[in-house]
Amino acid sequence: MAPPGSRTHTKKTDIWLLPEDEVFVGQRIREVLPDAGWLCSHPGPRGLHDVHLHPSAGEALDCGSVQAFLLLPAGAAEPPGVVVTGRRPARPGLRHAAVVQLLRSLRMPGGASEADVANEADGAGESSEIFCAGRLAVRWSEPDVGPEVHRLLYEQTRLVWQALRSATLPAVVEDVTGRKVTRTRIGTAAHELVARTGLTLTYGGDERLRLSAKLPPRPTDRRRFPAGFPPVSR
Repeated sequence: MAPPGSRTHTKKTDIWLLPEDEVFVGQRIREVLPDAGWLCSHPGPRGLHDVHLHPSAGEALDCGSVQAFLLLPAGAAEPPGVVVTGRRPARPGLRHAAVVQLLRSLRMPGGASEADVANEADGAGESSEIFCAGRLAVRWSEPDVGPEVHRLLYEQTRLVWQALRSATLPAVVEDVTGRKVTRTRIGTAAHELVARTGLTLTYGGDERLRLSAKLPPRPTDRRRFPAGFPPVSR
């Protein structure tokens, strides 16, 4: 956590996405930021793998497998040592000042008992898998980037989260006691999978969650969104 008064701006949303949802979110972001470029990210020590600047989130995730990073401002030049795939950045003289992390959701074994596995095979009970949330997150320090770039980052971050909302559903989830957990999102394909199989959900820890019986509305291009979001200062 940044010290009080540091004017460090952060925003994070936990998300459950399948690969087709990731592509859709990336398409929506590209519609509002057509010059955006995504860095792939590979496991292992720095320098072990080449890092590429990709024109889409889907390509970057396919290349790096775990996460991808959107350079802001959109169109900024690639960092030193990065290999550009496709066209060059639209603004080669502009340095990036922040990155938006798109961390992939992860499906993993949940340590279910043999009875749970048998029930799942019979179509009864819940899935033995656990669906761990990914996230969309950004952070920057206003004094470090200056007022003009800060305003640009603020506006482009607003557009990125607007695109996320247009491509996903509110994740209406609850814990084992029935307490609702809010401010998370889920892709349409992921929602259909979880609703059909009863996948257990987690985010940011070991707490187990499940979809609420109440279904959220499907995303639509005609939805209206607020003009901006208040950055959280830490």
